[in-house]
Amino acid sequence: MSQENVEILRRGYEGYNRTGEFELELFDPDGVWDNSNAVFDPAVYRGLDGVREFLSSLRDMWKQVRLEPEEFIVVDENRVIVPTRIVSTGREDVQTIAHNANLFTLRGGKITYAKAFQTKADALEAAGLRE
Repeated sequence: MSQENVEILRRGYEGYNRTGEFELELFDPDGVWDNSNAVFDPAVYRGLDGVREFLSSLRDMWKQVRLEPEEFIVVDENRVIVPTRIVSTGREDVQTIAHNANLFTLRGGKITYAKAFQTKADALEAAGLRE
């Protein structure tokens, strides 16, 4: 199941970079996207409408965003950490590069919970792991 979860997440990132959207069918209808640790837009989004709202806020904030997974770290059967390089282009064509890490929980082939962290170390600690 853990490799299947990695493939689901890989598909999500690839789809986002291709279309600017995560495929909503990858998310559990009652799933949560917890962005409360973020510098920009620290909020918690619930359900598919919440995921849509989160993605819409990214599009409103940036002209273009590319999410480049650096690795997929299997924590256990249901959780995967994805440290990500974020390449964003602002409205005035200024490009910024940032890094974060998301801790995903998947059940039944669907993302049920995603939490953003400022660093890979923070995500690992939240999952009970160390670098």
